[in-house]
Amino acid sequence: MKRLFLALGLVVLAAFTAACSSTSAQPPASAGPVDPNAPVIVAQGNAFSPSSLDASADKAFSLTLDNKDSAPHNVAIYTDSGAATAISVGEIVSSTKATQQVPALAAGSYFFRCDVHKEMTGTINAK
Repeated sequence: MKRLFLALGLVVLAAFTAACSSTSAQPPASAGPVDPNAPVIVAQGNAFSPSSLDASADKAFSLTLDNKDSAPHNVAIYTDSGAATAISVGEIVSSTKATQQVPALAAGSYFFRCDVHKEMTGTINAK
C-alpha cells in the first residue's frame, strides 16, 4: 500500500513539474510578421509617436506597432473617439514589433488608441 501511495505521489509530482516547466519555457505570444514597408507607430513612455498618421483612402494597408516599452500596448483603430465601433484591433505586445492589417478606410479621420492605456491616442487621416 505504501508503494502505491509513493508511486502515485511521484506521478503527481512529475506531472506538476512538467506542467510548471513547460509553462515557463513557452515563448512569448507571436507578434506576427513585421512588414518593412508598413507605416510605424512607436509606443514609448506610454505615448504614441507619431500621434497623427496619413494613409491612402480606399486602400488596405499594414501598420506596425514598435513597442519600446516593457508595458503591453496595441493599436486599436475606431471610427471615432467614442471607440464604439472598432475597425482594426492589433495584438497586445510588450517590447517587440507587431504588424496588423488595416482594411481600406474611406476618406476621413479615424481615432486610434492603446486599449490597455486608453490615454495613448492618435489620429489616422485617410486621404
